[in-house]
Amino acid sequence: MKKLILLLALPFAIVAGCQSGPTEAEQKTELESHVIAVHDSAMANMGTIIKLRRNLQALSDSLTAQQTDSTTIKVLQQSVTGLKAADEGMMNWMRNYKAPDTLQHQQAMTYLQQELQKIEKIKVTMDSTIKAARVIYHQHEPKN
Repeated sequence: MKKLILLLALPFAIVAGCQSGPTEAEQKTELESHVIAVHDSAMANMGTIIKLRRNLQALSDSLTAQQTDSTTIKVLQQSVTGLKAADEGMMNWMRNYKAPDTLQHQQAMTYLQQELQKIEKIKVTMDSTIKAARVIYHQHEPKN
């Protein structure tokens, strides 16, 4: 009886031992999904960048017309430039990103790791630029 149980349990043990982790395709899909999730998170801030850029530029134009302190105008313009650069960083990444569908597994994983690092850096840049631009705008916004 014990031998019969052992013989019946052996195939199950072999099958269970062979399934040790995600397949290469699953690994690639998971990493690619993570890259796209970081991109999507950063993209959610594009409207904020556009709005802040517009507000800062309008404020700068208004202060220029009033011949206000040039230092303030310079700070506002630097913030606008930073927002434009953050926007352009995202646009460049999107233009250059290609799904690694035709690459071998290891090449695809290396490519996706590189793209993840790039998009994470872009997201950090966007977040910090937005934060700094908000501070600058609130420091100089017109008081009604």
